[in-house]
Amino acid sequence: MTDSNTSRRLPAASGWRWFRDAATAVSRKPFNLLAVTLFYLLVMGFLSAIPYAGLVFAALFMPYGTAFIGRSTRTALEGGTPRFAAFKELWTDPVVRQNLLRVGFVYGFVLITVNALYGLLAADSIALWKLDANNRLDWASVQANIPWDAIIAVCVVYIPGLMAVWFAPLLASEKRMSWGKAVFYSFFGCLRNILPVIILIALVLAVIIAFGLLASTLIAAMGSSDAVVTFIVMPLGFLLLTFIYAAYWPMYASLFEDVR
Repeated sequence: MTDSNTSRRLPAASGWRWFRDAATAVSRKPFNLLAVTLFYLLVMGFLSAIPYAGLVFAALFMPYGTAFIGRSTRTALEGGTPRFAAFKELWTDPVVRQNLLRVGFVYGFVLITVNALYGLLAADSIALWKLDANNRLDWASVQANIPWDAIIAVCVVYIPGLMAVWFAPLLASEKRMSWGKAVFYSFFGCLRNILPVIILIALVLAVIIAFGLLASTLIAAMGSSDAVVTFIVMPLGFLLLTFIYAAYWPMYASLFEDVR
């Protein structure tokens, strides 16, 4: 008997299709999706800055913000106009609200574990980092004492944790799964489709590198003034982030939305 909640297993070329659909969504509603992305980033940044508990608050908001981004991208691809009413709907539905909150607790647990693990394993290496005469990090001492064991341990814990919560917000909001089922099917959905995910990551990295080269060229040609950074480089950077986040819905839809 087939489990109707199990994701599809997609070919590697799906990574390109996710990339293409993200570009299509942004090209149709660039300013609306940019506003949604900026809202998400601003709220996450504000919550993260709260002393002591900022990491937890940001983790609790993450499922709501990413589900909002997903719904907004879907609306753009369907030819509609993304609106902030979609975010309100996530809060007014009590079942969805509770399950998204619990997904946030899972993500918070992952982040706290990763931070504690890194702090524990990297302490000796960080203690060997030095400051120069201007009270800045001496990068030679940093390069000589990179905490590779801590970095590897963090990746081993964080990547599976990220896989578990990657699709969980949309599974909870669109398929109305319980938080436990959403985390379970998200993890195995990522695992079953690791090749297209790798292709998408490679494409996104290529775009990021191209953006870095473009930004460097603009700064070299026009100078590194505040005006150039504020009015040219930063808007392009936010547009790039909007494009990256727009890949979220195409990934989810191709893996889960058509599964019956």
